[in-house]
Amino acid sequence: MDELSKEYVISTFNKSLMMYGDRPEAVCWSEKGQRTRFESLLGFNENINGKKVLDYGCGKGDFYQFLKDRGFSVAYTGFDINENLIAMAKQKYPDCRFEVFDIDSSDIDEQFDYIFLCGVFNLKLSGLVDYAKSTLEKLFYSCRETLVFNALSSIENKKDFALQYFDPAEMLDFAVHNLSPYVSLCHGRDPYDFTMYVRK
Repeated sequence: MDELSKEYVISTFNKSLMMYGDRPEAVCWSEKGQRTRFESLLGFNENINGKKVLDYGCGKGDFYQFLKDRGFSVAYTGFDINENLIAMAKQKYPDCRFEVFDIDSSDIDEQFDYIFLCGVFNLKLSGLVDYAKSTLEKLFYSCRETLVFNALSSIENKKDFALQYFDPAEMLDFAVHNLSPYVSLCHGRDPYDFTMYVRK
C-alpha cells in the first residue's frame, strides 16, 4: 500500500476515534454490526481455547473482549497500523500484546494458530483487492491452523462510494489456488458481508 493510502486510513480512524471514543463507531462499526461480524469470525465451530491468536487490524482490541465474554481463553496478539488505536487497546487490555505493525515494512517472525481479519479492507483505496490478496498470502504463511477473513460483498446492490467491495467468488478462487484447498466461504449471515475460512 502506498504511503498516501496509509495516511488516509490512519487519519480516517483518528477522526473517528476523536469523535466517538471507546465505542464501535470509532472503528466505523455499529454495535450490532460489530457483534454480528465477530460472531461470523467464529462460524467455523472450532474450539480456540488455549490457542495463539493474531487479530490483524485489531483496532482497539474489541475482538479480545468478545472472545472473553464467550468464555474463550487465548494468547491474544493485536496488530494495527494506527498507533492511537493501539495505545487505547494497551490501556484497555494490559494482559494482551498489542503492536503498531506495518506488513509492508516488517516481517511476521512467528507463527499463530489462528489469524483473524475483520473489516481490515473496508475503506476504498486504489489497488486494494490485489493488496488484500498479497497480505493474506503473507499472513497465511505465519498461520498454523486457520485464517479467517471477512469483507464487504460486491453482491450488495446499494454500495457506498467510500467503501471497498470484494467479489466473493474471486476471493474463493484466489484462496483455493494460492493459499489452501481447504476453504469455506459463508455468504449471507450478514447481508452485506462474506466470511472466508482458510485451513492448513
